[in-house]
Amino acid sequence: MLTKVPTAIMGFPTVQITMITRDELLREFGEVGQAHGCYVGKYVVATYTLYCCLRNADGHDLAITSKDIHDPQFASSVGLSAPSHLSHDRPTIFAIPPNIYGFTHAIAVPSTYHGLLNRSANRTDLFLCLPIFQCEFSGNESEEDFKWSTHHIVDVNNWRRIRQPKISLYFDNPRTGGGADKDGAIVSLETLMAEIENLNGVSDGFIEITNYRDEVIEVLSPEEGRYVLIQNRQHEELMERAGVVAAVETFTTG
Repeated sequence: MLTKVPTAIMGFPTVQITMITRDELLREFGEVGQAHGCYVGKYVVATYTLYCCLRNADGHDLAITSKDIHDPQFASSVGLSAPSHLSHDRPTIFAIPPNIYGFTHAIAVPSTYHGLLNRSANRTDLFLCLPIFQCEFSGNESEEDFKWSTHHIVDVNNWRRIRQPKISLYFDNPRTGGGADKDGAIVSLETLMAEIENLNGVSDGFIEITNYRDEVIEVLSPEEGRYVLIQNRQHEELMERAGVVAAVETFTTG
């Protein structure tokens, strides 16, 4: 059973908003509990259990998911922190209260960005809401970018993960033959550090890094063991590998 909530705004015709209820969740999960104002269900697969906490909010549903961690109190607090208006066209990022997992923000994405409850024909207003570290997403991700990042870079359902900053990499390395065009490739911090090592002493190569704030730095290596870090397209600083690694990590995660 679904609940249709009528809303009228400033004299405009009534809009019917379809909310997902416990009956529909029972068909999905088989067993559904309630805790901290949320419905709680779980998927049990071969290697882990995925918990889903669903909160009916004003005008939309929020689903908070976690792998092998059953913490409905925290999940509920994430849902309660969400703004009243969420975009159906792009992610919405918002701050959440301090917590034991160290997350600083959450990202809410519309139904086109995720496959949760994909057998339901009434999921238009179902938002997947995930706790994150701020550096992991910019809020400008397309559907394709978000799905790629969550499949290859950020294990979003793992609340014990090490933060994985959003990094767009434009580079050319004539020695290795590696490179990416100006549109940039989304890579992990581990991959970026490997490319910095590969650049060592490649005087005709370069690395350009864009972080989640859309800021850019460049890295060159005019000779073996020496690097040049360029900030704001003009400020150049000569440093050794340890220095450039520390600076890049701060730039991508800070």
